[in-house]
Amino acid sequence: MRLWVRYLREKRSHALVYLTMVFFFVTVGSLYHIENLEKLLYASLLTFVIWAMIGVCQGIRYMRQNLRLEEEYQYFEETGELSGKMQMRVFDSAAEGIEDAQSFQEAQERFLLLVHESKAAERRRWEESTSEARDYYMMWTHQIKTPIAAMKLLFERVNLQDRDAFLMKEELFKIEQYVEMVLTFQRLGSIASDLVLTEYDLSALVRQSVKKYSVLFINKGLGLELKEMDFKVVTDEKWFIFCLEQLLSNSIKYTGTGGISIRAEEAESGSVRLFIKDTGIGIRAEDLPRIFEKGFTGYNGRLDKRSTGIGLYLCQRIFAHLGIGVGVESREGEGTEMALRIPGPSKQNLRES
Repeated sequence: MRLWVRYLREKRSHALVYLTMVFFFVTVGSLYHIENLEKLLYASLLTFVIWAMIGVCQGIRYMRQNLRLEEEYQYFEETGELSGKMQMRVFDSAAEGIEDAQSFQEAQERFLLLVHESKAAERRRWEESTSEARDYYMMWTHQIKTPIAAMKLLFERVNLQDRDAFLMKEELFKIEQYVEMVLTFQRLGSIASDLVLTEYDLSALVRQSVKKYSVLFINKGLGLELKEMDFKVVTDEKWFIFCLEQLLSNSIKYTGTGGISIRAEEAESGSVRLFIKDTGIGIRAEDLPRIFEKGFTGYNGRLDKRSTGIGLYLCQRIFAHLGIGVGVESREGEGTEMALRIPGPSKQNLRES
């Protein structure tokens, strides 16, 4: 019914022209007292029936075309691709061109199909170039790990103990972390297929991350308060540790004196809350709502020219896949506390059941 109403609305100009012509014929016949005026009215009625039959046939064709178009639109909306029949029509349109179209509607349809095919070809070229760049950066990331590992071995063999040696180790550690961040950014698109959710001891995961950053704690002279955490969590070790290391890195980077405390407590529904609190410079109130935005560095980022605004963005994306909630409390000049809500074994079992 909806399509019929639209069809009649589109054909209203034809109906108006026909009724106007009938009106003129009948009016002229009445003014000149033409005999057999009834026959003229009969002829008008007969032509109306013929026009109506033609209109119904065209209406049925109109409905079929529109139903087919709506099916194609729904298919394209669900898949982002044209159906097989439509792709064949695109090929035929490209071979014939719009100048051979039998109607304006057909010419318009061919033009739209050709535009879509052009955009699809452009998208394929862009995906190919993007894939090449992604493969190159992936290769570079893996290759750069070799000289980094070699430099670490050289530092261990030289066994330098002065302040410069510690600083050199710290800078090498930062290079390694930046490379790891690039690799994680490249893998982020396929994280769903890479997740392996398993039950872990939270204390072991935290200690593993803290041990990795021990050189930074020593170089900056920061204290560490690591409270006992006898909790089990369900997560992916590789991705969770990456995020935990990013949070530790930020805390160390923006903490000049004092230290960092890490504690955990049980939350409702069997989940665990992990708190990472530092005594650093804090985050301005106007920057706090935007710290997880891609590329946002805020006021603190302007103090540290090397800040990229990518670390917390990656953490938020990964936390979303791991089912981890994150909250932040901070006051400028007093420090920042990050709170993670991590699924526990009981919560995971409920989700699976």
